[in-house]
Amino acid sequence: MKKSIILIQFILFYINVNAQETFTITGTVTNAKSEQIEAATIFIDGSQKSTKTDAKGEFKFSGLGPGTYQVVVSMLGYGSIKQNAVVLEKSVVLNFILTEKQIVLDEVIIGNNNQRKNFLKTFTKYFMGESKNAKECKILNTDIIDFSTEKDVLKANSSDFLIVENRKLGYRIKYLLRKFQYNKKVDATIYDGESIFEDIKGSKEEQEIWKANRKMAYEGSLMHYLRALYKNKTQEEGFLTHVIKNPGFPLMINPNPVYTEQLIERVDSNFITFKYKERLYTVYDKKKVSSLKLSNVNWEIIEMDETGSVLQLDAQIDSKGSYAGYKNLLIQGFWGRKRIADQLPLEYNPDI
Repeated sequence: MKKSIILIQFILFYINVNAQETFTITGTVTNAKSEQIEAATIFIDGSQKSTKTDAKGEFKFSGLGPGTYQVVVSMLGYGSIKQNAVVLEKSVVLNFILTEKQIVLDEVIIGNNNQRKNFLKTFTKYFMGESKNAKECKILNTDIIDFSTEKDVLKANSSDFLIVENRKLGYRIKYLLRKFQYNKKVDATIYDGESIFEDIKGSKEEQEIWKANRKMAYEGSLMHYLRALYKNKTQEEGFLTHVIKNPGFPLMINPNPVYTEQLIERVDSNFITFKYKERLYTVYDKKKVSSLKLSNVNWEIIEMDETGSVLQLDAQIDSKGSYAGYKNLLIQGFWGRKRIADQLPLEYNPDI
């Protein structure tokens, strides 16, 4: 009897250890001359994980679960570089070779203070977003932003990390801006870059407020949707997804929602991907989900809901709601309006 109990305990221990198995991402950073680069900043995009290379140019991230990670290297005088690391059943080794930065800039507009203030106002609006969270965000080092224009397009770049303080969510974000363009004529914004999140120190009362605000920012977000999709719980968590028939706006959709198993396929135990490669319309509305009635109409033309989003994504997605190496990506509507001020790190857990 004692042997049976010991055997059962061992099996439970083995299962528990496997369930908590974690991995590492390690590597080295050198330049084109094979010289080891010390003190380069290494970080996982969209996370709270950041480190520096040692005297041998080596770095290490530990405690990582299976998934996809965008590892970024930044060093003054060199062009930043990014690699996608897919962690499955073993740890990953990455090697980076940095090249000296070739500075090719658009003609930077100096102008007067009023002109720069207007450019900065436009940049802040379309980079941060226009949500309640955005109103309490501040870029602490705006002096490193250079502006240029081309016809109706405002362009911006920076020589180093932008430091964004988000007092609404309790994060300080370091953002490595690769590209920003705002086209006034068509009211369209394109921006690209990588971010590191750090917790702001605050009182117990502030931390409770930040916790509540973070959960509000998470609910209905793209991160929330992709995580729910991964768990096959989109409707349980308040999302309805519809197939779009036409290519433009207004949207023509099938009023009856499609279910998760119709949308995705499991690549393996760690990743999913969309079966459906065209545009999808998603609404976050728990009341609509609870009162859902099937329609006899095949297609109907709609105006987008306040929490309605258009999504087209051809990529592998992991349990964190992280995607990388995408072949196609389109985000419009509610999710498209969510900018830096509403972002959460990959480590965010609404249940903690």
